[in-house]
Amino acid sequence: MSFERSRLFSESFLQDRPGIDSNEQERFKGYFLAMRARVEPLVARVLRDMPEYTVHDITHLDALWETASLVAADDLWLNPAEAFVFGGAILLHDASMTIAAYPGGIDDLKMLLEWRDFAALFKAQNGYVPDDKFVLTNVLRILHARHAEELAGQSWPSPSGGAREYLIETSEIRQYYGPTIGKIAYSHWWPISQVQAKLSGHLGPMPPFTQYSVDRLKLASLLRVADAIHLDRRRAPPFVRALDRPKGYSDLHWIFQSRLGFPRVEGDALQFSAGEACPVEESESWWLGYDALTLADRELRETDLLLKDAGHSGLRVRRVKGVQNPSDLAHDVPVVGWKPVNSPFHISDVPRIISIFGGEKLYGSEWYAPLRELIQNAADAIQARRLLQSLDGIGVIDVTLEDRDDGSWLIVEDDGVGMSETVLTQNLVDFGSSLWRTTAVNGEFPGLAANGMNAVGRFGIGFFSVFMIAKDVNVVTRRYDQASSSALKLSFNNGFNSRPILMVAGNVETPKNGGTRIELKLLGNPQGEDKFKFVVDGNIRNSEKSSGSIFEYNMAPSDLCQLIKEIAPCSESRIRVTVKNQTDIVVEANDWLTIDPLSLYGRISDDIPTHLSKNINKLMRPIRDTSGNVIGRAAIWPSIGYSKQSGVLVSGGFRIQSVSHLAGVLLGEVQTAARSSGTAIIDNAEIKEWAAEQSNLILKCDISDERRALMAEVILELGGDINRLPIVQRDGKWYNEIQLAKLFRSLDEVTFHLGDVIYDDDDDTSSSAFENNFEIDDQVFFIPTLSNNFGVSRSRVGRNRRSQLESIFVKTLAKSWKIEATVSEDWTVVGKVGYTDILRHTTTFAK
Repeated sequence: MSFERSRLFSESFLQDRPGIDSNEQERFKGYFLAMRARVEPLVARVLRDMPEYTVHDITHLDALWETASLVAADDLWLNPAEAFVFGGAILLHDASMTIAAYPGGIDDLKMLLEWRDFAALFKAQNGYVPDDKFVLTNVLRILHARHAEELAGQSWPSPSGGAREYLIETSEIRQYYGPTIGKIAYSHWWPISQVQAKLSGHLGPMPPFTQYSVDRLKLASLLRVADAIHLDRRRAPPFVRALDRPKGYSDLHWIFQSRLGFPRVEGDALQFSAGEACPVEESESWWLGYDALTLADRELRETDLLLKDAGHSGLRVRRVKGVQNPSDLAHDVPVVGWKPVNSPFHISDVPRIISIFGGEKLYGSEWYAPLRELIQNAADAIQARRLLQSLDGIGVIDVTLEDRDDGSWLIVEDDGVGMSETVLTQNLVDFGSSLWRTTAVNGEFPGLAANGMNAVGRFGIGFFSVFMIAKDVNVVTRRYDQASSSALKLSFNNGFNSRPILMVAGNVETPKNGGTRIELKLLGNPQGEDKFKFVVDGNIRNSEKSSGSIFEYNMAPSDLCQLIKEIAPCSESRIRVTVKNQTDIVVEANDWLTIDPLSLYGRISDDIPTHLSKNINKLMRPIRDTSGNVIGRAAIWPSIGYSKQSGVLVSGGFRIQSVSHLAGVLLGEVQTAARSSGTAIIDNAEIKEWAAEQSNLILKCDISDERRALMAEVILELGGDINRLPIVQRDGKWYNEIQLAKLFRSLDEVTFHLGDVIYDDDDDTSSSAFENNFEIDDQVFFIPTLSNNFGVSRSRVGRNRRSQLESIFVKTLAKSWKIEATVSEDWTVVGKVGYTDILRHTTTFAK
């Protein structure tokens, strides 16, 4: 066998060495070969369970003796005990990439958090549930390194009911060396810093078997570089590829590895070469190979330094030739018909990009966005803690506006999961990547995705919005399951233009029960005389209105409490606000389901129209989905002209956008990174039933006939029955459908105008005269219309589509006359100002 001819194997087990007992060599060689004989049929099953992957059978494992011998320094040798442990780690490092490595089989795998986390996260990212085969492949990949630690001591039941079977048969050897073998096998997936931290030191001799200890760091270092550089064609046999036909990304691995020969040493470098040039059609596989060789280069460099720091002489080779420049690598791994140029997408001015896409350029006039994003992050952290600890009702978000000697500070604190150093220093500042929607969350919080985590944050840019309103920012955090002494503080002293400073947090500033506290030194005092508004990038209140924001047609809120009510009207966590040492609970968790209609509307605006305030208690009703869950509380209330919108769309408890023609809240989903638009999650059948109920309630309220007609338009748009609501006006009188049918039977000609009659510059009168003296023609029917965007369907009513009331009007006429009428459209008189005729576009039906 080829591995027996490798330098390390031969020197350790076969060659005479001073001070080494040949019996000891033979004994440990026997242990290794016996273990190899048992691992071989295990890894033979990897191809069955992971058919898309390159070869991970015994040939791969044997080859690592060769690759390790290639890179090991000439004076680096292994005593027999070390050679056994090293060989055992080689055998186990990929042996868990098959169901056979798990005695409970696929049923046990499906019970693991890793299975449920992967399936849940995949569904959240892609919108559908992956099949079991796909999940199995990925879960085996995720688990294989960690499970390798268990394999050395793991047993399988004997089919005959006899003694259990082990990979290491001799119990004494298994018990003494097994844990070290497993840990070294596991370490091939660790970052290099973790290898140094966890595997420094030696495992002492095992009397009476040997007088030699085991250098764990040395063996782990050899394994990781031997595995990283094993990329030659033996791992991708062409005939096996022809049989299995791997697809997509997997096939790229097969293509590039099938071209590579075994590497050779050239000075302090490892040279890889290929006999066949790569055509342009397969250029993607060449680049994948380039990336793999670059990774191998990094492993060689880092491992060489690690060994030297530990007192060893380092590696024989310390780098991979050609990876610094793709065109250099192309000399040894040639291409044909194209030229590899290292010009990947990159961002040269990171702070500028963040300022554009994480600040005012993204959020526009949404000056309140930083506070909304901080509260959203806090809500996500609280939701995560609830799921991890199976707790209901916990979670408080504290928002404080504090005057200090150096200015105004805004503080947002939560009692959520908190952040580890990795999350704080990597995920938090990783622009465009949300922890909750990456596989990193499964490692940081196992079981969270499987338990149904549905984060409000999706795009990974919200935190950076804080630099719209502050340059000095402190983030203090402690994980919920860690001691107070583990709390950390990350400080930004000049926005994202300076490097943040990480330090141990003080007890006073650390959340007492775990969680996160974020402090912003604001650019200015946001509290004005009668309104609250943050200073953005040094410009205070440059626009009195927030056009295009969630506060459409609305002035800035009066104070911080009102702002938070409008930002998070349906919060799933309690939100407290402290200003000038006075603390108020502004939102209780999910209280939007139970508070009175006027209070709920107060979270949409602090200025409620008089007519709405008189009727909202009678009109507001819950909207439910097909399962009976409340997905909204609203009343139909048409938005006329440029009046402010009285409804809001909410996602995860937070306001997304205004909704026309409804007063209240509807649950929906976010569509854009700026969180400025979304879609409602309303079921057509349920909203139809709700709209029909509204028609009966409207008839019992003190509402003008004109507004009732507009309400009928909304009800029809939602598919509801308008009952006896009026739909059209003639000679100052409003008619419902039944009344209209009776009137039509007495008429031979019908003329109608769609919409309000408003002053036009072409009218032969002044605007003031028109406003004061216009009288409608008593023979013309007037059908009111809704001119602005319709809130639920987000389609346009009026000019771009036929009015629902117009459709009812025309159908009622057809049923009443029961004959085909002639139809004409013209500019006709619809009223007068004094003696001046006012002409508008009308439609006339005649018998």
